[in-house]
Amino acid sequence: MRGDYYKYFYRIALSMGVSAVLLAILIQGSLSSISLSFLPKLLAVIAAVPFSCVALYIAASVFRTSLRAYRYRVIVAASETHVPSFFHFFLVTASRNMFVDMLPARLGELSYVAMLNRGYAVAAPTCFSSLIISFVFDLIALTLLIVCLILVQMLGTGNFLWLVPILCLLCAVLICFYMFFLPALRLITDRLGQYVFFKKGIGQKCNLFAKKIVVALEEAKKAAIGWRLLILSIGIRVGKYVALYALFVGVAVSFPMVQNDPAAAVIALISAEAGASLPLPVFMGFGAYEAGGTLAMVALGATKSVSLVMMLALHIVSQIVDYIFGGIALVVFFLTATSIAVADSVLENRFFKRAALVAAIVLAAGLLLLVPQLRKVKKLGAIRPPDTGQIVERENDEPVAEVLDRTHGFIVWSSNRNGNHDIFKYSFQDKQIIQLTSHAHTEYFPRISPGGEKIVFARSNVPWVSQRNHYAWDVYVLNLVDGVESLLARNGTFPTWSQDGQAVYFLREGYKVVELDIASGHETVVLQTGENSVLPETVRLETPSVKPHDELVALTLRGSERAVVTMGPDGKLTQLGQGCQLSWSPTGDYLYKIDHGGKQQNAIFFIDSVTLDIKKWFDSPSSYSHEYFPKVSNDGDVLVFGASKGGHEHDSADYEIFLWVIGTPWESVQRITHHTGNDCWPDVYIDR
Repeated sequence: MRGDYYKYFYRIALSMGVSAVLLAILIQGSLSSISLSFLPKLLAVIAAVPFSCVALYIAASVFRTSLRAYRYRVIVAASETHVPSFFHFFLVTASRNMFVDMLPARLGELSYVAMLNRGYAVAAPTCFSSLIISFVFDLIALTLLIVCLILVQMLGTGNFLWLVPILCLLCAVLICFYMFFLPALRLITDRLGQYVFFKKGIGQKCNLFAKKIVVALEEAKKAAIGWRLLILSIGIRVGKYVALYALFVGVAVSFPMVQNDPAAAVIALISAEAGASLPLPVFMGFGAYEAGGTLAMVALGATKSVSLVMMLALHIVSQIVDYIFGGIALVVFFLTATSIAVADSVLENRFFKRAALVAAIVLAAGLLLLVPQLRKVKKLGAIRPPDTGQIVERENDEPVAEVLDRTHGFIVWSSNRNGNHDIFKYSFQDKQIIQLTSHAHTEYFPRISPGGEKIVFARSNVPWVSQRNHYAWDVYVLNLVDGVESLLARNGTFPTWSQDGQAVYFLREGYKVVELDIASGHETVVLQTGENSVLPETVRLETPSVKPHDELVALTLRGSERAVVTMGPDGKLTQLGQGCQLSWSPTGDYLYKIDHGGKQQNAIFFIDSVTLDIKKWFDSPSSYSHEYFPKVSNDGDVLVFGASKGGHEHDSADYEIFLWVIGTPWESVQRITHHTGNDCWPDVYIDR
């Protein structure tokens, strides 16, 4: 009984550990191949892939995996008396498909040998011979497919003549293999046996192993299974490219200008597969796959940028499906493998005790690798925009701030209440909310000019970008008088005004604070991380706030360091603890930030700019006490902020906009918005 316990623990823990490692590898490989500025566009393409295309890809993948598994079984049965069931071959084949994609130069094929030999006791020479025969018939099927594509070219107007040299090369390889491979391998093994090194020890074992492969190949040849293997191989190729073409069509939904011609698409897919199969030191085929497919698509008339996005999106979606499919098959394989045999119960207990320990180590290592990768995924933000929400009634116990009735001014903020995030305005005089912008792309972080006549804000490059991504944004200015908006800067976010309103500061690429002179359009880098900076390039900057009449910048640090700091042109760095969203007051005599220590974790803190003393400034006593986005008015008398009932995500949680007259009791805070959508990043202007 105890031995059974160790046995099942070993198998379950090992399968879970390996699956965790594979998932971590998939995430790391995918993220490392994508720049953050490129990520939103890629995610938008992936999110737009219709489910029907993914479902067709899954169905066609199961079909080709079944044919490939059956082909392996036919080949193995030609030279083995012990033949595993079709189900076992299916598990091995699905896992093999995953490993082939993961490792360069088709090294993943060795997983087929290892799993079939160690898991189901098939002789290793037979495993290798079945791989060799399968490879040859794959080439034959590919050759026939290319012949068909050339015939399509001859009958139509497509330009596929460049396939002729490839066809000739494949034919030459097949002829050489058929005529010379087996005789040459037999001759080599016979000659090697004459040398001393191959008459004993490891040399003898290697030579005997090669001879067994020759015998297995000869037995398969005598079995007269060629026509069956050819039909199966053609079916495998058809299933493979039907699956990939379904994904190609799904990815092309985002690019109406790209024609979904099946022949052209198959050429691009064959080229991508050939690139990924090259003996290059790339992981999971990233880079080589995209290069091969992109070159083919460009040759067929598509633009380079569109080709790259399409091939990368197709690669990632197919990998997600294949890794899930292969991972499930691998788990089932570990639970059903039957070849492990030990002499007696004592040895069995010892073996599975040690194996259980190894499995526990693998599981722990897998979790240690996976958890950081999952955090990375979470840090990317949502792939799709949040729900728009709905209007809610004003709560009976909300305080009424009579001082606002005597106040002239307005609040601006970002809200998704009408669909995607646009900029809205609330006027104190008429207490009405109006929509200032209406654009298909995401807009956030509005900031009011010193005179109150304009706002700057950030607009995304593609329709939806999570606010966790600080790369895919541009800076715009909107004239509140005539409603005219214009582009100020590409590749910028978190824009703020200079004290005189003649310049705008913003963050570029997450590591550089830039000053833009509006009149001339001239840009000046105020500070940056990395080279010649006290902050390493692994630090990411957020919400830069420049001190009035000075270039002392308040910053939130993320990445390799987490803190809020001020930094001057001389590089002097002053740390002001933890937290985020550090900002200067309008006069520059104090700072304020968000930090832990409030009723619902967060609160707003006041920092004296001279003594650097920190004290809690505001923490709402209401149920909306998870504060974020604090901003002091231009006259310094009012604080506007967002608060939720505990939801954290900046662009999806139900934040409401609140206003507090500085110095009054916290209970007097005034709620401005009443909507379950996301309201964020407010600014307030007071006209005295």
